[in-house]
Amino acid sequence: MKKLLVICGQTGTGKTALAVSMARRLHGELISADSRQVYRGMDIGTGKDLTKNLKSQISNLKSTFKGKMYTLPAYSIKGIPVWMYDAVAPDEEFSVAHYQSLANRVISDVWSRGKLPIVVGGTGFYISSLIAAPETIDIPPNNALRSQLGTQSTGDLQATLQTLAPEVFASLNNSDKHNPRRLIRKIEIATHGQKERMKATQLPQYDKYLVGLTAAAPILNFRIDGRVDARVKQGVLSEVMRLLNSGYSWYLPSMNSLGYIQWKSYIEETDSAIKKASRETVVKKWKNDERAYAKRQMTWFKKITGIAWYDITWREFPKDVTESVLAWYTEAGHEHKN
Repeated sequence: MKKLLVICGQTGTGKTALAVSMARRLHGELISADSRQVYRGMDIGTGKDLTKNLKSQISNLKSTFKGKMYTLPAYSIKGIPVWMYDAVAPDEEFSVAHYQSLANRVISDVWSRGKLPIVVGGTGFYISSLIAAPETIDIPPNNALRSQLGTQSTGDLQATLQTLAPEVFASLNNSDKHNPRRLIRKIEIATHGQKERMKATQLPQYDKYLVGLTAAAPILNFRIDGRVDARVKQGVLSEVMRLLNSGYSWYLPSMNSLGYIQWKSYIEETDSAIKKASRETVVKKWKNDERAYAKRQMTWFKKITGIAWYDITWREFPKDVTESVLAWYTEAGHEHKN
């Protein structure tokens, strides 16, 4: 059976570095599972691990989803191909259904060339879509309903969902019950005509191994702060300004994301004295938002069964994770063609 390695975990845990290391040893190629890295021109804020000024495309693959053709580029990270960066422009629609379809196309292509696909990233919903996609994945957004529900309070949304689908509401954790966006999506799914529901895409059959990386909060926070400081030095503000000057609005999902939306008040401030102090506030808020995101990531990953977790601060971590991946990889049934 064909194999698929997944390396997931919280932001700042070194997932890409481990994936590159494994790819070197196992003749692999990387497939990003990050909901922000799919956007072209959003490199620094999303943390694409590409050497500055050396973002050269080494290959591309074409794939169709719902009648639209997508060109999927491959870039090089230390000589290892990485896919699912720059799949769409910042103002193009991109859902988990898009990701599932396009990423599976890449996985099949990597297999066809005798390589090991290594999915790496921190967007749990994307990873879940490749492992066990829900039948609701293809239910499209209902913009009219979203506009209507967007004016309601969290309490009203909770009451609506309880009326429409009490079993769904009961299954939500406390965080999701107080998340308006999640509640609206659940209502959207509940009101979608049962006869119109599309079955999940038939997932390829493969032998998967899931590696999860984590660290204690103080260590993780230190690493997150360092990543944010590095991105500021790399010129993330210039990147944000370039995107705005290209006509991309703050209201786009791509621009209303970590590393970008935090700069909105700073950019719109006209008083130079306030602006100087505001820059420090932006960076501090960005760090705090990244920390909160890391907590949400862990909440999501706990829903995925079968992840082998590794604390990156363990002395034996590099040796242990390498040995476990190699043991899985060399099991009977591997189909690598050298």
